[in-house]
Amino acid sequence: MYLAVDGGGSKIVAVMYTDDMRLVCKARSGGVNITQNSPEDIAAHITDCVGQLKPFLSVPLRVDEVFIGDRDRFEKELRETADVESIRQIPEPVAGLYAGACRQSGLLALSGTGSDVFIIRDGKVSGSIGGWGPVMGDQGSGVWIGLQAMRAVCRQSNGWGEKTLLMDLLSEFYGTPLNKYPPPYVVKSAAPYAIAAKLVPLVAKAAYANDGVALDIFRRAGEDIGRQIEALITRFGPTEEREIVLCGGAWKAHPLMRESCQAYMWHIDERFTLKPPCFEHVLAGPALRLLEKGMSEREVKLTLADRFPDMIIDAGGLFA
Repeated sequence: MYLAVDGGGSKIVAVMYTDDMRLVCKARSGGVNITQNSPEDIAAHITDCVGQLKPFLSVPLRVDEVFIGDRDRFEKELRETADVESIRQIPEPVAGLYAGACRQSGLLALSGTGSDVFIIRDGKVSGSIGGWGPVMGDQGSGVWIGLQAMRAVCRQSNGWGEKTLLMDLLSEFYGTPLNKYPPPYVVKSAAPYAIAAKLVPLVAKAAYANDGVALDIFRRAGEDIGRQIEALITRFGPTEEREIVLCGGAWKAHPLMRESCQAYMWHIDERFTLKPPCFEHVLAGPALRLLEKGMSEREVKLTLADRFPDMIIDAGGLFA
């Protein structure tokens, strides 16, 4: 029996499946990355996830994990509950390429809770830009988008920023007017960046309402990712790859982010194309196991689509 695990800033997801890729069960809980979650919340989320799996843990497991967070705690709790034969760790960007395109070499642009971009060759990262975390970088990430919204509201509150629908949306979200002081919930939070990441849907809501400030946030997010890709290719290239696989939930928030990144890349080379991921990140393990069996990229895509249809993100990419 196999277990695929994806743990990050916003969630932990686990999928148990058989050798012929038949789904046994799924589990899902909150984030496990310390930069966006308190230690207490991380512990609770891991316990919850393992608890959901527990009724099915009666057979030996081979585990593939993509973990940006308290991996030691997860593995300890899993081993206490199940007979774990082996655990294989898959680096997050490599996993993004496996789940996103079912291949072992290519370009990847990650924008989730954090952000960075990668050149991957033969299942190994050969170059990267970004990944500095929410204090020093992560431009274009979910946390960055949320922080821009919070700062825009602060500027409007102090009388020197553009009026934005985000003022009303964030005030409603926090349950208090933001026209004078920040809510204690933000100032005293043990995980303030997790709060920022949760604002992405509100920024998207404002952008869909044609709010200029929100639209500009997504435009700048896409351009910043484009600049990082350009730096990646300049620093670690050359590469013949012109398809850039996207990874992370921030890309799904509003199309302007992808459009502005695509426009930036077209200024460099019109052959560059941004490609949404085929599957959710957690299917990196199953994709790798099928590739190891000698399946082609297309065969892997069609097999995963047949076995895990509710985990398809971009159906169009299955036949590309």
